Amino acid sequence: MNTELVVASLSGAVALVSVAYSSRANRRNSFLKEDLDRQAAERDRMLERQDTMSRFRDPLLWAAFDFQSRLYSIAGQGFLRVYFVHPEDRLYAVRSTLHVLAEYLGWVEILRRRINFLDLGNKESNRRIVALLSRISTVLNDDAYPDRNFRLFRSDQRAIGELVIKEGKDADSCIGYAEFCARLESDPGFAAWFTRLSDSIAALASLEGRHPRLVELQVALMDLIDFLDPEQERFPQKHRFRLNRPR
Repeated sequence: MNTELVVASLSGAVALVSVAYSSRANRRNSFLKEDLDRQAAERDRMLERQDTMSRFRDPLLWAAFDFQSRLYSIAGQGFLRVYFVHPEDRLYAVRSTLHVLAEYLGWVEILRRRINFLDLGNKESNRRIVALLSRISTVLNDDAYPDRNFRLFRSDQRAIGELVIKEGKDADSCIGYAEFCARLESDPGFAAWFTRLSDSIAALASLEGRHPRLVELQVALMDLIDFLDPEQERFPQKHRFRLNRPR
């Protein structure tokens, strides 16, 4: 074999080895890049979830606290029986009760829109908040209680939440009490969503004893508050009362 042929053969072999090595290196680099991209995407999703929860934790916490506080007053302190004596007090009792319920549902809907519950990962804390919110929704929706007072179907819960979310650039907040009352008076379509709930509040005013749905709701909301404020930074223990379930 002459020298030129040997050199050509060796050069060809080296070229093939080089191509194979380069191809393998490129594949390895491609896999590495894909892995890094996946890690970066997951990190971005995690940061987005953390940012969303940090932004909306306090508004949801306050809304849950106001809602449970009213339930505690109704079921544990006879709030409705006292306030239904005079017509002007009765109007306040109904409207303010509707508002704390609607505001809570509004913040839940805002959170739902900002976080895809199917992409919360495997962290126990993420699963826990989904379970707590689901439990509250179930109590509102459940037909296992003695009557339909304060019952609200799941789709209606979401609809009311949507109704009280501000529009436009303020879509990450809920309307206040004054605007809520004004819309009840001026917007028949808006007010219609609260007709059955208003009737339920009137029925509860004449109820003897504690309605079990209200008790379960208050307890479930307190569980959510304990989760959102575990160090009791916003609401100390002296403000955390729980209704006793009927025996």
